[in-house]
Amino acid sequence: MSELGEIRRQFSEGQWKKFIKSITIKNIHGWTGQRIDFNFPVCAIVGENGIGKSTFLKAAACAYNNTCGPTFYPSKMYVKTQWDNNSIDGAYIEYVIQEGDRTRPTHWKKTNDWGYTPKTSKPKRSVFFLDVSRTLPLDATAGYAKIAKQSVSENQGNVMLSDESLEGISYVLGRSYVAARFTSTDIDPKKEVGILTNTFGEVSQFHQGAGEDATLDLFKLLQRIPMNSLLIIDEVEASLHPAAQRRLVRYLLKVARIKKLQIILSTHSNNVLDEIPPEGRIMLLQMQNNKEILYGVSSKFALSSIDDSLHPEVFVFVEDDEAETIVNEIVKKKDNSGRVLSRISVKPIGSYAVVDTVARLICENTLPYRGIAIVDGDRINDCQFCHLSIPGTDAPEKQIIKDLKNRNWDNLDNRFGMGAGSLFQILDDSMLLPNHHNWTTYIGDHIKKSKSYVWSVLVEEWCKQCLCETDCDTIYNSIVEKLEEQ
Repeated sequence: MSELGEIRRQFSEGQWKKFIKSITIKNIHGWTGQRIDFNFPVCAIVGENGIGKSTFLKAAACAYNNTCGPTFYPSKMYVKTQWDNNSIDGAYIEYVIQEGDRTRPTHWKKTNDWGYTPKTSKPKRSVFFLDVSRTLPLDATAGYAKIAKQSVSENQGNVMLSDESLEGISYVLGRSYVAARFTSTDIDPKKEVGILTNTFGEVSQFHQGAGEDATLDLFKLLQRIPMNSLLIIDEVEASLHPAAQRRLVRYLLKVARIKKLQIILSTHSNNVLDEIPPEGRIMLLQMQNNKEILYGVSSKFALSSIDDSLHPEVFVFVEDDEAETIVNEIVKKKDNSGRVLSRISVKPIGSYAVVDTVARLICENTLPYRGIAIVDGDRINDCQFCHLSIPGTDAPEKQIIKDLKNRNWDNLDNRFGMGAGSLFQILDDSMLLPNHHNWTTYIGDHIKKSKSYVWSVLVEEWCKQCLCETDCDTIYNSIVEKLEEQ
């Protein structure tokens, strides 16, 4: 079983005995009672700058009496200044917290001061909050400049990182390290300096790259972090290149499974989101008059939504890349001039539930832009708000490939440039795979073409040979009507 599969299994069995199930925030930095649900041990919160990601991270840190250091309090996390007089008046933070087999609500409320309810028996847990200050160079950190002087003497006590931690650092950063340790000096025994040993010798955190520096500190923490802890990391990708970002998240998933950690991250990186399963992706979205929380979004949608490089007149929201190809081809079939295609952007955003949620926002007229939602044909009956679907009653891959088989694979040998006998056998064999999402991959592997190329050819031929004109008009006209809305 895969790492994600094993975490899902253990989580469904209730093996996480300490867990924040949800956080509701009211009257703090623009939040008006919205609730975030945490549905997976490792969750990533994404959204544009200023939307309020850190607001929820700070709230999470304040949920417990910290058993591994100073306790975090809202009065310290949400400082009231002369410039922010009204930003936290009447603030309220509510939690639903899992402790063993018991779930209970708790909350902070600010009147003249912050008060916690219940007054006693505040839950206890080891809490670690890593904000972006962790990426500061060591010589820019308070108290470390004088330690850099060569005249200091190193103390005897060293914290050595284990072989497992050393392997983890090497894996994440993509280079081999011989040793890793932390030491202090006679200047200030409380201020430690991390040292990595590679083939060139020892390198302290004063001269390590920012990614090495931050990762070394994180692995020191991961080595000693207690079971069932809460780990919060703001902008987890900071200072790491894309491959290292991916590997770090994979390692965090592994540690979360072994130590039953709850990890809450914030990110602006698609590389991070790609490694988090849909149930762990949380998107904060600014509407016209309020903020919304979406779950299970695709990384492509999450990151493109905070990138203003495209300015289409209408967004067409679909489930995945396969549906995007179908909608584009349907529009292309009717749009001889190409003017409609140039005015829209088809965006894969995640599961049918995400598409249906966006359809609700469209119905409520709260999206900050015009949009239309189209769900896969096999999911239309599961939707409450989305009333437009890809033609057919089956999953798109099944619908299109089965329809083309019923046409005896007409013209596909010409399109793929290979003999009909060999190609048709490959196409038939692909349909024997139990997971229809793998059908186009199987075909591509056997004809030496990419999955996306195979799918684009199949969709083009399906639109020419199989697509009902009425179904085509329904989708095309719905998009045109949306474009013509005032």
